[in-house]
Amino acid sequence: MYMNFGRPLLFGLSGTLVLLIMFISIVHGVYAISIKIESPLSNQQVHVGELKISGTSSDNSSAQCQVYLDWNNLKPYQLATPTGSNGTSDFSTWSFTYTSKYHLIQTGLNDLTSKITCLVPPVGPTVTKWFSINVTGSSSPNQTSNVQLPLPTANNKGPSSASPQASPSQSETPIDTTNTSNSDKISLDLIVEHNPISAGERQTVSLTASDPVSGNTLDRVFLRLTIKDPSGNIVKDYTDNDGKLEPSFRIDQDVTGTFSVLASASQAGIETTKSMTFVVQ
Repeated sequence: MYMNFGRPLLFGLSGTLVLLIMFISIVHGVYAISIKIESPLSNQQVHVGELKISGTSSDNSSAQCQVYLDWNNLKPYQLATPTGSNGTSDFSTWSFTYTSKYHLIQTGLNDLTSKITCLVPPVGPTVTKWFSINVTGSSSPNQTSNVQLPLPTANNKGPSSASPQASPSQSETPIDTTNTSNSDKISLDLIVEHNPISAGERQTVSLTASDPVSGNTLDRVFLRLTIKDPSGNIVKDYTDNDGKLEPSFRIDQDVTGTFSVLASASQAGIETTKSMTFVVQ
């Protein structure tokens, strides 16, 4: 008697392959997510206080996505308002207003980050993508025009006598720094080693949290340091909890322009933030 075991095995393998291809297609569709802040534009001047922003994302009627916003890495993220045509769960277009319930726009540099989070059906995993812009808070801005953050310029006079310990890269090039601290309990010292810096070279960023009265470095304080490229994409994200963070990383050879450095320190419910920029040329 002849028994053909090959055909059922072939059908079993074919069915498994079909299911695998279907799953990969679903995952690929969700992984190809996108998000963008459309208004205001990056580097635009805006009024201090409340600010409404709006944007778009890849969310659709079949995706399980939500959009969140933050300000200068201040957590928790805030849920945006969906404004898409398919109802209250459609984040294909969205809006969010910065108010005193979360955080108002402050004078100087404000980093606004949008995040889309999608669940791959049926039970995961969760995939995420970010998009950020910088806006400059001003009490009387011209909101119809874009303004560029000040770029470093060479100082041919060399280091001043008041700071003989400064390294050549720090003394010859002024660094655009905005302190957006909301606490007098934690002092942040944020320094980049090279500014400007050539694409492909190694950059070092130092972040230290200290007591503003004694000047002593704090311990058991949570630090976060985020580096963003000129398009607002997060390229590096570091955390630590011992009061000092000093990562070194290599700049992408294919990206030039103004990079943003965003720093925060939190301890016992108190948070301090600080930001600066450096130029890759």
